[in-house]
Amino acid sequence: MQFPDELDGARVLFYTPEGDFGDLYYTDGGVAAHYCYLAICRYASGEYYLFFCNAQCEVEQDYDFDSAEACMHCAEATYGDVTWIRK
Repeated sequence: MQFPDELDGARVLFYTPEGDFGDLYYTDGGVAAHYCYLAICRYASGEYYLFFCNAQCEVEQDYDFDSAEACMHCAEATYGDVTWIRK
């Protein structure tokens, strides 16, 4: 599968190989989604986002940052050494 060029209207700058990046849970404790990819994206207005995506490359959760480097730092602080692929 080729990773999309755009997610939720934002241009993909970097993404990870498929991996295990945790889960999103419902309030009752059930698993709502499993994160298989991370992506750093930028909207035309300038905002950078770290997207947490499922196996179909659909965005399940996101966080906004001031730069792509800040997105990377957050991901690496959580997951350790992250492999990024430039799009």
